[in-house]
Order: sequence, then structure tokens, then C-alpha cells
Amino acid sequence: MLQKIRDAFTREIAKDESSLNLAYAALLISEYLTQAADITFYLAILDGMADIAQPLVQTAETDLEVIERFNRYMFGEMGFSGNFKNYYLPDNSFLNKVIDSRKGIPIALSVIYLEIGQRLGLPVWGIGMPGHFIVGYGSVTDPIYIDVFDQGRILSEDDCLAICHIPLSDRLNFRNEFLKPATKKTILFRMLLNLKQIYVEQKDWESAHKAVDFMVLIHPQEIIEIRDRGLLAYRLDRLHDALFDLKRYLFLASNGIDATWLENRVEAIEEKLNRLN
Repeated sequence: MLQKIRDAFTREIAKDESSLNLAYAALLISEYLTQAADITFYLAILDGMADIAQPLVQTAETDLEVIERFNRYMFGEMGFSGNFKNYYLPDNSFLNKVIDSRKGIPIALSVIYLEIGQRLGLPVWGIGMPGHFIVGYGSVTDPIYIDVFDQGRILSEDDCLAICHIPLSDRLNFRNEFLKPATKKTILFRMLLNLKQIYVEQKDWESAHKAVDFMVLIHPQEIIEIRDRGLLAYRLDRLHDALFDLKRYLFLASNGIDATWLENRVEAIEEKLNRLN
């Protein structure tokens, strides 16, 4: 079952940006890590919410009125809100759990906002600021910034700088690097990175390994994640998997500051495998 989910995720992320189904891929993450997501059911819920919201926004005369009506539906009628109290629960990152509870972290709430907004034909896109994910509305050159974690509050560029603790002198670099549209793969990778960090903190090595495995599928060039997948496999006593990833990392980063330490781990793994054989 897990291999089928992994294969489905691999096929989905192989698609180009316009074809990749963000909600479907995010629900595959939920299913892979929790085995509890009825993907068809939750995609139908998103479709249904968009159908209800359609007449509310289609008669709006300005962009701000569209946003106000959409926010009223999402955060008023539907009751979505940021989970300030239990921010680091893994469920806050799973799309199905957030739809069920109406609570989540910024990126998961933003994905739901984006998915419904795009079903409505709204010009919405994700923005991966440092430590806080928001939504952009309108043109990339003159956007309206929306904080979905804070009930859809409209943000100025100065607000974005303040949230990320960036000095005004770095405004141009910040705008060019962090206020640009995030690709769907970038959004999925960031969702998984959040989960990885939570699971490592909880010492849930199995779930952390699954999260990193999907991260490597999305961005195979992220060699730090190859290393971490190997180290997590080692913790799980999956020695052959650990050896493969750690050797691969050492080949790609032979001059890394952790090379000597990892070479020692590789030797220890090889010795243990020889004894088992």
C-alpha cells in the first residue's frame, strides 16, 4: 500500500507546474504518513466549498471586495483559523486533518485557500516567506498580500518585512527572494520540511524518514536530505538503505565538514553487515 502511494506521488510531482495537482499531492503526503486520508472525499469537499463560495465572489466589483467576501466565507462561515495553541501538532500540516478540524499552520491553511481560490478562478498564489507562509492575490508586480493564518488579514510589504524581522534596508532583496510566487513543488517540500522537523523533535524516526523520503523525491539534488534519509534509516536499523544514502551523499559532498564522521558511520555499518552475513 505504501509503495503504491509513493508511486502515485512520484508520478504527480513529475508533472509540470500547470498540471501538478497541489491538493492531490498534499493528500498523498497525508496518506503516506498517516494512512488515513480518503483522497477522493477530500478533493470533493474542496470542490463543494468552491461551489458554495462562487456566487459570493462573482458579484464583487473590486479585488478587495472579492477578498473580503472570500475571507468571510473561509474564516466566518467555514471557521478556518490558525492553530496558535497547538502549533506543532503534525495534524496541522495534513490537508485532510485541517479540513476536518478547520485549524492548521500557515502553509496548510494557505494551500486550502489557494485550492478553493483557484477553483473560483481567482488570481491567487503562494509566497514562502522565512518562517511564515502567505498568499498573494493579483499580479506578481503589484500584489495584495493575505495572511491566511490570521483570518485573511491584508498585509502591506512593510508588514511582511516586520513579520520576518527584515530591516527596511533589505527591502529589495527580500522582495526579489521571498515575495515571489512559490512553485507547487516548493510548497510541498516546505510542508514536508515542517513535518520532518516536528517528527525529529518527537524522535518519531519512522515518520521523519517517510517525510524526508518524499522530500528527496521532490528535489533529488538536495543532498542534505539524502544524508538525513540515510541517518534516519540507520536509526531504524535499515542498514542497506542507510549505506546507500550515506555513500551517495559522501560521493556528492566528499569535502563536506561532516565527511570524516560519516565515513566512520559507513565503516561501522559495513562491519555490522559483514557480521550479519
